[in-house]
Amino acid sequence: MKITTIALIPGMLACGIASAQSSVTLYGAIDTGLRYTSNAATAKSASSWGLGSGALMGSRFGLKGSEDVGGGTAVKFVLENGFLPTTGTFDQQGQLFGRQAWVGIDNPTYGTLQMGRMYSLPFWQLSNYDTFNFPNYLQEAWETRFFGVRLDNSMKYSIARSGFSLQLQHSFGGQPGDFQAGSTDAVALSYSGNGLAAGAIAQRSSDAADRHANVFGGGASFTLGPAALYGLYIYSRRDAGFTVGSTTGSPLANTSMLSNVSTAAGANTQTASRRDSFVDVGVNYRVTPALSAGVSLMFDNVAGVAGSEGGKLKTLVALVDYHLSKRTDVYTELDRTVLNGASVTDPNSPVGSFGGRANQTGATLGLRTLF
Repeated sequence: MKITTIALIPGMLACGIASAQSSVTLYGAIDTGLRYTSNAATAKSASSWGLGSGALMGSRFGLKGSEDVGGGTAVKFVLENGFLPTTGTFDQQGQLFGRQAWVGIDNPTYGTLQMGRMYSLPFWQLSNYDTFNFPNYLQEAWETRFFGVRLDNSMKYSIARSGFSLQLQHSFGGQPGDFQAGSTDAVALSYSGNGLAAGAIAQRSSDAADRHANVFGGGASFTLGPAALYGLYIYSRRDAGFTVGSTTGSPLANTSMLSNVSTAAGANTQTASRRDSFVDVGVNYRVTPALSAGVSLMFDNVAGVAGSEGGKLKTLVALVDYHLSKRTDVYTELDRTVLNGASVTDPNSPVGSFGGRANQTGATLGLRTLF
């Protein structure tokens, strides 16, 4: 009788473990657009037509899962790949799970801890106050280059109470003998309720030589009936010589973040800190349940483009989106960017180079489907 009881114990334990609630979901999106861009190269009046990634979001597929381990605690993970829909190749520097790769533990009382490759706190938080939620094209969301989109080797802790949220993030530099080199630290505070969302962030990144990029920002959105209003402010300061790593594993390997090393005069010619004061305002209006239209205006006042020289960047983005179903939509997008002062020839411009010309116009006709 005792032998029989003992023999049943492993089976009972196995049944208990197997009964824990768990789920794994495959998901993704494909967004492709036919795009026209003026002043796309250095040749006179060069423009481009082409089929490529869409304007709304990067194409992706991923796996996300959750396991209930008892007491309201759940272990979660996300593995998300980015790909180029017109060629089938990997995006994000060719990384298999370049968009996200993290595991975490979540408890309703104590909060959530995540570890791995994940979005930076400024990107995650401030996207809520951008009219189009930081869309895919650089011309639509160049402000993300002040702080970078994703961070390797990161830990993030978040906790929420009564509409308020606190988030803390540390990205390890991984450089022997220097804990700070290549690291990033950030904090975000936010509130959401009664149609209002508001928040603020601060982030500090260090390169291999302990030069820094500091970012402070905040914003809000307010929904009233079919209309949603958005406002966003970002201040960015990068030390002279601040250098972002170019390969995974190098100090501060954040390839979507700007360095501050060179000027139009050539390599290693920047001798002053660079300061960007950025403002973004916009509105999105739902005409019908299936049709929406929005417009945003971005403005950046830049000091220290090259020594004491400054510049300005202005971008207007307009978007009309029509949903054929819950998962599929077609859209048209228009963007117009104008540069002034030293920004015309700035190699560190967040919106990129226009071949020495002061403006660029883009237009896209796109199709997106989610699964």
